[in-house]
Amino acid sequence: MSISTQQLQDAAKIFFQLLNKKMVETNDPILGPYFEEDGVRDAIKVLAEESRTRIIQTADRIHLVARPEGSIFATSFTQFKKRYGDVENKKHFYLMNLIVFVFLAEIDIPSTSNLRWEHAGVSYYLLERNMTQLLAQWQKENKESEGKFSEAYGLAVEDMTDIWGSMAVDLETETVDERISNTRKTHIGLIHTSMRLLRDEGLVFIIEDEKRVIPKIELFERLEEGYHQLARYEEMRDLVLTTLSRGDSHA
Repeated sequence: MSISTQQLQDAAKIFFQLLNKKMVETNDPILGPYFEEDGVRDAIKVLAEESRTRIIQTADRIHLVARPEGSIFATSFTQFKKRYGDVENKKHFYLMNLIVFVFLAEIDIPSTSNLRWEHAGVSYYLLERNMTQLLAQWQKENKESEGKFSEAYGLAVEDMTDIWGSMAVDLETETVDERISNTRKTHIGLIHTSMRLLRDEGLVFIIEDEKRVIPKIELFERLEEGYHQLARYEEMRDLVLTTLSRGDSHA
């Protein structure tokens, strides 16, 4: 593999543009060298491997995502708390990750049905019902198995259940001027904070006055080309969907 100095410079420019924007449209002029020169693609591959990131290429965009383990760009809880100061502790952090996962499981359906979500979106209250059902069932299974369920799936079931159970669903003062102001003390507030994570990545739209989130095509690309390649994602999606299928949460 022979890479010239110019190719390395072009590769670095593209890589750091991806790092900054998370995704770049394939018709962006900056990607010209990527499509035209093997050396540039090879250099970007090296940069991605060394930083434990992954390049996802679709018809319309190129995404840069951190790998699940070992990436220098993975966000620690301390870094996360600095960015989202309303997240009090790791229990909130665990809950937010689960909320995002419940949302992904809800929309991760065959592409022929994606149109439903692109127009109607997902209600915060549907996510709230799904979370409540999920945690209640997991807590039951964890107690019956004397903690083995939590260990088997690597889930802080008791911690998440305790804090979720201590929070109100919603408050009359939650929405001010059609914007959700409370972001940690209620189920809906924490769901909103969780959806902000996806919005900040350019993956969803949030309609605050309706308390509804609409996935963008970029998110479906991540699911199809990225998350579906991860065994942990597939395992957790199946667990969430199997648990929710026991109730009538999708009514």
